[in-house]
Amino acid sequence: MPSSHPQPSSIPPPPSGPQYAFPDASKILSLCFPHPISSQEFLPKLPTPQREPIWGNDERIPYKLTTHIVPAAYWREDPDTELPETPSEDPRLSKDDRKKIVQKAQQRLSQLRKEARKEIAKLDGKIGGRGQTKVMWLCLNRYVRTSPVEGGHTLFFAHANGFNKETWEPTLLALLSSTQSQSLIREIWVWDAFNHGDSALLNQGKLNTIFHWGNAVRDLLTFLLYFIPDPSRATTESLPTHLPRVSVKETTRRLKEGFSSGIVGVGHSFGGCICTLSAISQPSFFRFLFLIDPVIIYPEPDLRPNRLAIGALGRRSVWKDRSAARQAFLQSPFFQAWDPRALEMYVEGGLYETKEGNGTVVRLKMTPLAEATMFIDTSTGCEEAWVRLWRGELPERIGLRWMVPGEGRSELFDPIPTPDGLTPTQARVWLRPANSSNVRADGVGHLVPQEKPVELGLDIQQTLLKLNSNNRGGFAKL
Repeated sequence: MPSSHPQPSSIPPPPSGPQYAFPDASKILSLCFPHPISSQEFLPKLPTPQREPIWGNDERIPYKLTTHIVPAAYWREDPDTELPETPSEDPRLSKDDRKKIVQKAQQRLSQLRKEARKEIAKLDGKIGGRGQTKVMWLCLNRYVRTSPVEGGHTLFFAHANGFNKETWEPTLLALLSSTQSQSLIREIWVWDAFNHGDSALLNQGKLNTIFHWGNAVRDLLTFLLYFIPDPSRATTESLPTHLPRVSVKETTRRLKEGFSSGIVGVGHSFGGCICTLSAISQPSFFRFLFLIDPVIIYPEPDLRPNRLAIGALGRRSVWKDRSAARQAFLQSPFFQAWDPRALEMYVEGGLYETKEGNGTVVRLKMTPLAEATMFIDTSTGCEEAWVRLWRGELPERIGLRWMVPGEGRSELFDPIPTPDGLTPTQARVWLRPANSSNVRADGVGHLVPQEKPVELGLDIQQTLLKLNSNNRGGFAKL
């Protein structure tokens, strides 16, 4: 029987200081605009062809898959910059030389982030002179019923740093392999954040920037405000690859009223933080959040060497072909723990074939440098989410379900002071105690979607069933 973290008697407050004041969260919506693209010639093609989901044409799972493109948020928090050199794939490069390059790159990224934090703190929520407005794109998978269902939910899935949207499919298969859950789910959207997966391929040549996590919050809110079909309507209609903007009238209505049938956000790690900040910024868009070990961490005044960024900078990113990549992954304890189907979705969806020399190779769609930048910039989102949850800024009507590492498994590093035996994860899952529950996933640590997709899918399924039976008076109660 899975266990849960009991509610503590108290949780330490965040550290004092203007950098942790965080102005009105609703202001972020005022910066959510899609790029004003006026010509078809600017619209990119899908970098990966349309495909079948892993359940293929199994008629017992009445959901079809299509892939779509939308513009990302028009204004980006961080300007273009000269990013550091990373180790090449040259086998003649010694281990010591690679280590020196990695350490130097990590130090440079940390310095860039430290400088940016100082500048942004002076702006007090205003745009200022930073940022840029180049066209960026997002790629999303849509799983929609082949026959309409009345009263069902629309779900949005957001991945962790370094993973692609396709790695969610084993979880979706478990979630949708039940007529009960099928009656509750009309549509599922799964994105690649702008520097991940197919979105990274669409944005090649434009990723020379550090990455404030506020960009991803604006990207998600821009999608919900301007592009997602109305979640309150039962529909099975096909959509064009490039999703059209909803009407001005509908955008205005969404700003004033939100969605009568709010989004159920499902986020892992980085994705959990982004879903949380989006729901705090525009709660009328959301009904429920399912957070899988989200990177929502107590503020840390000191920026210490980032071991995750160091690991990302030094990782291999190119192989002869997918078969060679798969074999290399299977030699790593990190990947050996994965569900085989999740690993296959990483190999198929996280890599792309490209010409090199007289032949072809496969590369990671998300570069090691982009992954490292995300790790360096973690504090730009996780601290704000922690403080805002602690301050009670997420309305009680939005239910919370946390899935965190099981007993004896490693947990996210968190510098929170922990008196009286309080653990960081225990504090995290009770930051917003009302209308909240948590479960410790047996036999797994941080990588629940990759290692235990069936258990995750079934828990989401049971959560939706309970949500549907207990939903009274507009409250998404657990």
